[in-house]
Amino acid sequence: MKPTLRLLLAMCSVAIPLAAAVTPVPDKIAAVIPDRQDSQVPDRVQLTGWVGSRIDANEQNRLVKLDPARLLEGFRQRPGRQAWDGEHVGKWLHAATLAWVNTGDPALRKKLDLVAAGLCRCQLDDGYLGTYLEKDRWTEWDVWVHKYNLIGLTTYMRYTGDLAPLATCRRMADLLCRTFGDGPGQRDIIKAGWHAGMAPTSVLEPMVLLYRFTGEPRYLEFCRYLLRAWEQPDGPHIISTLLSARRVDQVGNGKAYEMLSCLNGALELYRLTGDRPLIEACLNAWQDIVEKRLFLTGAASYRERFHDDFDLPNIDDVGETCVAVTWLQFNAQLLRLTGEARFAEQLERVVLNQLFGAQRPDGTAWGYFVQMEGQKPYAAFLDVTCCQSSGPRGVALIPTFALTTDAGGVVVNFFAAAKAQLTLRDGGNVPLELESQYPADGLVRLKLHPAAPHEFTVSLRIPAWCSDATLAVNDQAVTDPVRAGGYASLRREWREGDVVTLRLPLTPRLIVGEHGNEGKVAFACGPLILAADDRLNPGVKVGQFRIPSLDIHRLAFKQEPSGLVYSIQAVDIDSGEGVTVRLAPFAEAGCTRMTYQVWLPGPPQPASG
Repeated sequence: MKPTLRLLLAMCSVAIPLAAAVTPVPDKIAAVIPDRQDSQVPDRVQLTGWVGSRIDANEQNRLVKLDPARLLEGFRQRPGRQAWDGEHVGKWLHAATLAWVNTGDPALRKKLDLVAAGLCRCQLDDGYLGTYLEKDRWTEWDVWVHKYNLIGLTTYMRYTGDLAPLATCRRMADLLCRTFGDGPGQRDIIKAGWHAGMAPTSVLEPMVLLYRFTGEPRYLEFCRYLLRAWEQPDGPHIISTLLSARRVDQVGNGKAYEMLSCLNGALELYRLTGDRPLIEACLNAWQDIVEKRLFLTGAASYRERFHDDFDLPNIDDVGETCVAVTWLQFNAQLLRLTGEARFAEQLERVVLNQLFGAQRPDGTAWGYFVQMEGQKPYAAFLDVTCCQSSGPRGVALIPTFALTTDAGGVVVNFFAAAKAQLTLRDGGNVPLELESQYPADGLVRLKLHPAAPHEFTVSLRIPAWCSDATLAVNDQAVTDPVRAGGYASLRREWREGDVVTLRLPLTPRLIVGEHGNEGKVAFACGPLILAADDRLNPGVKVGQFRIPSLDIHRLAFKQEPSGLVYSIQAVDIDSGEGVTVRLAPFAEAGCTRMTYQVWLPGPPQPASG
């Protein structure tokens, strides 16, 4: 078997030049709003260590092993097994294309070509590429399926350079433009799907992308129609509600996955047109979610919807993986558009906790609802839920934003070990290595290898949880203040072998529960949310102990030599005796289907009155 790019990189001490490996097909229509941070072509960034192992498992044990016949079955044998059966292939094409670009795996590329061509052959003469019988068209999920077909095929074309599916994409888009609109004889797209019309109108995202790819004016007009549909009397009122009420739970029926999908489309349209209310509405949504509707792990819904302020139960169908992935995409979009560290902060939070918590560590299966306690509900078959296809998309996107560039130079958003070949906006190439054992250890060393001395800025994100980070360049301390929650920017002429050392002390934190978690506590270390796991504690199960103090220094918190296992001193509820309780990252807890728990009983509460 031929070695992949990742294996070749592992043999080298310096990241090899990758600039000629994959050159994406350019858009015909330029964006009006330039990105502040660049979305990297995935082969430019090779993540290793713990994060890299999850990316590898996603490609090797999930994406490359899915059966093309199952992905295409619903199109070949309409109406398919599920009402939404057709969405899986488009999601797979999106994730698998990004993964192939990242690894160079020839087996995955072969399967990509097979699936893309096979999907195109399933298109009917009028352009329809859904899984419904003709009598049932446009009643539930077929616009949604066309959305994912467009996303998958445009991603495939952009990165492979194979434009054969373009005719298929045009026929799909032309069918949507003919069928839906507010002109004579056209159908109302709000009535063509679920959740106050947010499911079908989320086709906005790929229609913007297809317009930019082709320059076809009617696709842009269709996007404008979708905005009008949102605000019609029976529409979800996405933009107007977010501008006035500033609450996501009042948009449509509060359905999180579909709403965030629509907002990702709104950000693509803002990038294209510069229509300011679109991003203002999205920023209002982001603020509302972060302040009032976000779980510790970065999960953002229960029972698939946004609910009232601080209504964040630990169980009750908490943490849909599709929502975690669209929340990841939403933050990645906002990071590109604004360059602000707060969005990278949320990316780290959701990736290292909720997303990896939903992925079985070996990459073979995914959870649908991954709650704050209980057992991980892993499943491998596409028949189970939409999340089996969404999760891999989130993992495949990580290399696009972990290490990147902006107008000043290099930007480090994630601290996982990596090798990269970044092209600056002035054309300079910067191979670099990031050495770390993060998140098990907070020492990060960034080694730069420019071919010639080159002046640019290196910006490193300083996590909001780290108030005592320090920086050095070539072992000389940086005396400028290093502030948590932003970027520390170092501008100078960089030379071969220069090293930036960042120390992020992983001070453990005890989080006191509020609202529905009063009387409980949770633990974090660095970016990781921790959980008690029965697998690690055979002698003292979840529910048998409580945390005796709110002072973490009295709990003898320590990190074990194995790296991602921690321990605290607790009290047995029945005997009152001290016990040692071991904690694991939420991403690893419950991975053997044993019980885990994030929020733990705290000290007895004083009697009221």
